[in-house]
Amino acid sequence: MCETALQKATIPFDGRVQSGVEQPPQAHLEVLGMNLEPSLDQAAFIELLKDLTATARQLTQGNPIPNFLAPEMVAVTANLTITCGFGERIFDFLGKPELKPEGLHDIPAFKLDQLQERWGQTDLVFQICCDDPGTLFAAGRLLLAKCQGKAKLHWMQKGFTYAYGSAPRGTTPRNPFGQVDGTVNPSTAEEFSEQVWLDGTGEQAYLDGSTIMVLRRIQNFLDPWELLDRPARERVIGRKLSDGGPLSGGGEFDEEDMDAVDEAGNFIIDRRSHLALSREHEDDGSDKLRRRAFAYDDAPEPGQSDLTNSGLVWISFQRNPDYQFTAIQKRLDMHDLLNKFISHIGSAVYWIVPGTSAETYWGQGLLEK
Repeated sequence: MCETALQKATIPFDGRVQSGVEQPPQAHLEVLGMNLEPSLDQAAFIELLKDLTATARQLTQGNPIPNFLAPEMVAVTANLTITCGFGERIFDFLGKPELKPEGLHDIPAFKLDQLQERWGQTDLVFQICCDDPGTLFAAGRLLLAKCQGKAKLHWMQKGFTYAYGSAPRGTTPRNPFGQVDGTVNPSTAEEFSEQVWLDGTGEQAYLDGSTIMVLRRIQNFLDPWELLDRPARERVIGRKLSDGGPLSGGGEFDEEDMDAVDEAGNFIIDRRSHLALSREHEDDGSDKLRRRAFAYDDAPEPGQSDLTNSGLVWISFQRNPDYQFTAIQKRLDMHDLLNKFISHIGSAVYWIVPGTSAETYWGQGLLEK
């Protein structure tokens, strides 16, 4: 592999849909949750979006940024993507609540949730992904500087997955439990159209090429997990640790056999396993979605007994969370064997605005409607 393979590696910015959704996850993630300043009016909001869109376009394509005095910090593009989304409140701010896409609202409460406001809903989200941590830092810092006085940072969530070159591009990442995580995903244009991208014509043209992001922060309890032996860990998930294949046989992408039994007549894949419950979908496949998860590993909280503070910045994209994410999570919340080892501590939902052309800005179809 060329030593400078990442230096000029770019992913297109403009198009019908935004980048950072269909692409395989880059090595590093930084998500910025921003709230509009109370003094900001609609005209200033539009100017902010124009500035941020232009800046993101230049950053991701490796082009000069006017009045930016540290271009060396972003000289390596390293597959940088910057994806913008609006929280539900933006539609109220614009005086257009009736234009909210279906499913753009808080995820219903689940009995096992331990949600913390510090990881909660914000007005705006910027998902920044890159294969170089230096470029990621500089891009995030520049966006924050552009927002100063107009939008304030509520939280920043960082994550990681395979480093560039350590595994073939598109390899399903492993979570902190060591499990292959994210096997079931759309892979064709038809599947993305059915599961992820909204279409719109006429009065709903502003929706065309958009999607809805669900962001969950999921804490992993590694201390009790690591007391389990390998067979017990595999039973909880329903997949082999070695390659992510279902316990019923085959490789990672082979269909599971939920009716397979062992010599004693017991189901090989436990009906309460994570695989069984997450894949127990309706025949129309309406609860499939695009998963794009990153691990996090932060310093332990004061007084925390676990050795580490680790988990997932778990991101999904779908046409309507009510029939996709929420449908899946309802089943998991009730019976999932994994629930003993995880806790959902953050939740937010965003409308990921359509893609842009060289002359347009993020959300223009809505703002100028």
